[in-house]
Amino acid sequence: MAKMQPNPDDRSDCGAASGAGARANRAGAQRLDDLFREYSGKIYGLALRLGLDRQEAEDGVQEVFLKVQRRIGTFRGEAALSTWLYRVAINTLRDHRRKTVRQTRPVSFSLLASGRPDDGDGSASPSGPDFEDERRDAQSAEMAEVHERSILVRAAMNQLSPKFREALVLRELEGMTYRDIARVLDVAQGTVESRIHRGRVKLAQILKSIQEAL
Repeated sequence: MAKMQPNPDDRSDCGAASGAGARANRAGAQRLDDLFREYSGKIYGLALRLGLDRQEAEDGVQEVFLKVQRRIGTFRGEAALSTWLYRVAINTLRDHRRKTVRQTRPVSFSLLASGRPDDGDGSASPSGPDFEDERRDAQSAEMAEVHERSILVRAAMNQLSPKFREALVLRELEGMTYRDIARVLDVAQGTVESRIHRGRVKLAQILKSIQEAL
């Protein structure tokens, strides 16, 4: 019985398919690297603004990009890639915050009155020579006022419910349109507009109560 010889064309087809697969894998890895470089810092900032501390924010960013790696193939271009990415990020960070079972940190009015920044775990940043230049630069009345306002707003934002905080952060700090926010949060645009309006009202009320307590 004659021994069957492999078809050269079959080997050629297999080699071509293997090469195409390798190129696709390299392209996919490069795309993920590009996304990480462009958005990891933004997602980290988003995590902090949503109430996570620094360590949780770092962990959250890792979780976000692990999910992006698994789900990038589901992106169909129906919205901007950044909108899709923020949707993955919001959902992941929300779940991460729940899993850590964090209790809302009480507002330290003495800390707010001191004007010292919060380091993310509820305590004031430590004193030290590294902060001397920053303290000197912040002596002007205008800079001190901006600094104080930033601390107050952060404290107030941390007291908002997640649905209001997420909508406000995406609108006021990330600069997204109502339409994109609706896509990120997977709700109607009218719901976004309502949450932003109600969130602003609640934020103003919380800020007023904090200022009155100082």
